[in-house]
Amino acid sequence: MVATISSQHGIQRVHSNCPLSAVEFLADDKTSAQVSLAEGHKFDRDVELLIYYREVHSPRVSVERGMLEKKPERNLPSPIKTVLHYISRCPDSLMGDPSVMVSFYPDIPEDEASVTCGEFVFLMDCSGSMQCPMNNQNQSQSRIEAAQETLILLLKSLPIGCYFNIYQFGSSYKEFFLESVKYTQQTMEEAVNRVKLMRADLGGTEILAPLQNIYRKPSIPGHPLQLFVFTDGEVTDTFSVIKEVQSNSNKHRCFSFGIGEGASTSLIKSIARVSGGTSEFITGKDRMQPKVLRSLKHSLQPAVEDISLSWNLPPGVSANLLSPEPTVIFRGQRLILYARLTGKMPAAEATGEVGLKYTLQGKRFEDKLTFSLQPKPDADLTIHRLAAKSFIQTKDLGLTQTPAMDKKDVLKISIESGVISSFTAFIAINKELKQPVQGPQAYRQIPRPVLYKAFVNSRILCGSSAPVLYTQSLGNTCSYLSGSVSMMGNPCSSNNSRTKSKSYHKVIGGTKLMQLIDLQKANGSWDLNEDLTKILGVSLEDLLAAHPAQDVDLSVWATVLAVVWLHTHGKDQKMEWELLERKAVACIHTQAGSTVPMLVKAANTLLKSSVDLAVFAP
Repeated sequence: MVATISSQHGIQRVHSNCPLSAVEFLADDKTSAQVSLAEGHKFDRDVELLIYYREVHSPRVSVERGMLEKKPERNLPSPIKTVLHYISRCPDSLMGDPSVMVSFYPDIPEDEASVTCGEFVFLMDCSGSMQCPMNNQNQSQSRIEAAQETLILLLKSLPIGCYFNIYQFGSSYKEFFLESVKYTQQTMEEAVNRVKLMRADLGGTEILAPLQNIYRKPSIPGHPLQLFVFTDGEVTDTFSVIKEVQSNSNKHRCFSFGIGEGASTSLIKSIARVSGGTSEFITGKDRMQPKVLRSLKHSLQPAVEDISLSWNLPPGVSANLLSPEPTVIFRGQRLILYARLTGKMPAAEATGEVGLKYTLQGKRFEDKLTFSLQPKPDADLTIHRLAAKSFIQTKDLGLTQTPAMDKKDVLKISIESGVISSFTAFIAINKELKQPVQGPQAYRQIPRPVLYKAFVNSRILCGSSAPVLYTQSLGNTCSYLSGSVSMMGNPCSSNNSRTKSKSYHKVIGGTKLMQLIDLQKANGSWDLNEDLTKILGVSLEDLLAAHPAQDVDLSVWATVLAVVWLHTHGKDQKMEWELLERKAVACIHTQAGSTVPMLVKAANTLLKSSVDLAVFAP
């Protein structure tokens, strides 16, 4: 595999999870580079390229020339000629006109990105497949265990003064509270205890009903709704779910998480996109917790308002936006938009200008960029096809939900660009014989994937074919055979006796970090007790004797010790406890004031650590 990378502002470096050849820069200004996989790569894993650009906050515009008109070869059969003619250059076509990709990365200051109010609702998939392991490694945490740990981290990280609720869903759903409750020590403890009892025992994956229940609840003034959706499967009514989220997008943001390989990409990405939230996928050895906590940080930011895009182009040239109108921008997030340039492009060198304006906490921001109107050619029409994908995602609501006019536009652009939609499919053509594949059309019903788990010689195997005929083969493997006989029962379900006998201790007690987090109170503090001493590895008598300021409450001393321990023993997972640490530090300063340096020095001495006092800056 060879990758060619280009950037207007230069490329800093390229990393990968696989061995690479040395990066070869194709231009002196490092605006173009080429890199390839090292010899001997066996393609036994996904290949990830991490590309670091220079001047990341500089806006970028790329203009790409449209497809030139060409006539199909004379000796091709008429059906193929018809298709090729349709996708070749036509007047006023997306693929024929120049396309523009605009990339903005607003540099929003850190101190602008904090808010202490909101209504946080967590919608957790508890269908049977959530009992499957997160990956195929031995002793891998199950999806429901990872979800329990993640929900506890979220509950501990919520800001004081907010409201929250948790829904479990499968074939049915249940809510922790009849309506969102204020975040207090009592409500947090009740929710954490119920999370610890959560099981993957609710059957299928039906998300529409709980969503409708959430949206029917009255809004809480001053507390905008932030919805977190977790699922590991597909739903039968994907477009209905997307439409429901979109119709309520004016009153909430949705942050969605796809767990495992079977999660619906269309569902996860779309419900986040139409509501102005973000989406994440947790696959392979990914940990759920850092990705979810990153989204929680986004949700705690104030929404960027009054977003508008403006164009300044020569007379006779106009830009038609193909992407959805931007509604929200988060700190540290890129905004990419696609547009189509129509009209007579100037023959001589000419320029255009695009600007992005937005308001953040009462302050007005604007980014402007001048770009050349001499489009560059690309034989693959990469930007055009990305623009077509963006347009189709915006308009395509499925076979039955898409309005007739939108269906006409989606169908036209899908065929023209070769980007798939709900109304199109790829047809096999024998290119050697230059003939369409012959034979009668046949309807075949393809079952939706269902996860099954079999225990064989203490190894867990997951298959994704359904319905299946299960047979045990000789040796240490299982075979899954397509057939018309469906498996009786689902060993992945939590009805399995192995699951029922498993205690929650394995979930929350597996690491000292999670044990420490479990002890934190809603206001960010810790109590000085025997449970804390077991984690710190110091007796209660020694902790009391080392307390340097007797007029400071013991809970403040315990909280300083906990934060020092986090920075000493949990720094590799800092993303997961940053928000709860923020609450802890605020609590320390509220109660300890000028004695903070003395407390930190004593904690470092007692725990044999060297945590910088700057960590405790208010």
